[in-house]
Amino acid sequence: MKLALLLVHAFVLAATRQLAAGQNNESSLVLLQIVYRHGDRTPIRTFKNDPVPITAWKEGPGQLTKLGCHQHYTMGSHLKSRYAHFLTGNPHELQVWSSDKDRCLASAQCHLAGLSPPSDEWAWNKTFRWQPVPIHTRPVQEDGMLVPGDATCPEADAEEQRVKDSPEGQEFLQKYHKLYVTLTEKTGSIIADWTDAAYVFDALLIQKYHNYSTPDWGKALWKEMEYQSDQSFVFRTKTPLLKRLRGGLLLANMTAHLETAAQNKSHYKVFMYSTHDTEVSALLDALEVFDGKAPPYCSALVLELWSNGTGNFSVRGLTLNAFQLDPQPVHFPGCGGEFCALDTFLSLARVNTPG
Repeated sequence: MKLALLLVHAFVLAATRQLAAGQNNESSLVLLQIVYRHGDRTPIRTFKNDPVPITAWKEGPGQLTKLGCHQHYTMGSHLKSRYAHFLTGNPHELQVWSSDKDRCLASAQCHLAGLSPPSDEWAWNKTFRWQPVPIHTRPVQEDGMLVPGDATCPEADAEEQRVKDSPEGQEFLQKYHKLYVTLTEKTGSIIADWTDAAYVFDALLIQKYHNYSTPDWGKALWKEMEYQSDQSFVFRTKTPLLKRLRGGLLLANMTAHLETAAQNKSHYKVFMYSTHDTEVSALLDALEVFDGKAPPYCSALVLELWSNGTGNFSVRGLTLNAFQLDPQPVHFPGCGGEFCALDTFLSLARVNTPG
């Protein structure tokens, strides 16, 4: 009797786990798309009075650190375990795109080392479980998909300036004017808006991650600077036009892959995009699910495409990051649950993709 109860309990538990993973007897995973921010990096820029000058970082400014590589290797390994039933170790089942920034290219390599070790069939060295997976990129100034902030786009630049000059933007700047004055005095650099304040916070946050001491003024103003950092992402995609210009190209690319896979015409099982915090937040905002917080290292959106075996498809979104590897479900507007009918998801996405 006890054995029978144990078997029933085990069956129920297994079924529950299977459903939690999005599977049932009729459904199957068709396509996986992964968009993530690079891992831990050195400061891109610092400030005049910074006790930790940019020269203190042996990697150079804005470069992936050993910690960042480990973060992405760990995340890749985690996703490999999660999707063991789907990934085969064939390097040709993935297509990988990266921003042309060093930290993104390096993050993609570290991530792939964990996500796509070769199967026996593809192993070229039996004692070294690694295989090359091509990483595609394009010049930063031409990459409106993965580096929209650096790509040449006068329309987006003009719209961002309109946001700053708007009543809401000016009210925000006036409200935090004293903070900017204080930060200017403490840093020795001109801090005039949320973007400047965000760079100060970024430098101090990175130093904290690497066990440097935070100045007393930094500790006192920490929460205020953190809020400025969060708001710098909010203002970046404040209007529908900015959502389309900053997040729309990547979203359009991803929705095209969903449609192709649903027609059984995709040559790949996985599409991966190695990018920046600004693009991750823009993509989430274009899908109306951005929480208004600066994306931490390795912040990822995973889009799964599922087939139920009768010609119907659904999309599920999951988020995770370097500090939270347990994927959290995304509830897209109008979907009524964790799984979203493909047509409903595509309708949501079209609102903020280029026309």
